[in-house]
Amino acid sequence: RIHAVTMALTGTGGLRKCFAAVLAALAVYGLVAAAGVSAARGFEGKRTRAQLAAPAQVDFDYFVYTMTWPGTFCESQSCTKKPDYFTIHGLWPNYANGKWPAFCNSSYPFNEKEIEDLLPSMDKVWPDVLKKHGGNADWLWTHEWEKHGTCATPVLDGEHAYFSKALELYGMLNPTPTLEHNHIYPSDSAWYVFEDVESAIRQSFGASVSIGCQNGGKDLFQIEFCVDKNFQPRECGGKDDTNCESTIRLPKVN
Repeated sequence: RIHAVTMALTGTGGLRKCFAAVLAALAVYGLVAAAGVSAARGFEGKRTRAQLAAPAQVDFDYFVYTMTWPGTFCESQSCTKKPDYFTIHGLWPNYANGKWPAFCNSSYPFNEKEIEDLLPSMDKVWPDVLKKHGGNADWLWTHEWEKHGTCATPVLDGEHAYFSKALELYGMLNPTPTLEHNHIYPSDSAWYVFEDVESAIRQSFGASVSIGCQNGGKDLFQIEFCVDKNFQPRECGGKDDTNCESTIRLPKVN
């Protein structure tokens, strides 16, 4: 079509004007096409960033809620403080086979400002007692959020929902009243039958629990409770075993 127009205009001395018109048209087309490509690339870039920022959604099966006894933990660790009560270790999404997801959303790092209203409670029942961390609970909270909390979506959607639920569960599952009711108290000299300790906690909780020990299996170290996505008691997945001896202590916090 361009060739036909050129030939028609040649006889009237319009050849130069013809080529100028053609070149101008091609230039305009090129600018429009380039703008279209640029806009498309810009949209694609924004879409990619949005996708990266979107919360990861992991199809896990249940949560493991873990509490630690500082009297045992600080036997083998250098601690800046030693609470004389159970403290929170973490709230961990788990699969039915006992394995777990981890580090599910690197684009959502820990931000203490999101949980400012929870800090007084967290400082008390979710402290980082390790001296090597300078007693800075942010290290522990950052680790727990980025490794486990980011995998809790959509059941617990966001940092505040994750930490507030963990605090709520502490009020429900803290084993101290149950242990005291069964005459199990912190002591360096008293020994308790492991099955009695486990049975007391299991009956109070409504499902089996996993108890871990240190010091050659002699001292109660931590207790794992398993809850479903509605935070009701359930049996844990995977292998059900313990490293505790037949009689154990609940070491006094010194």
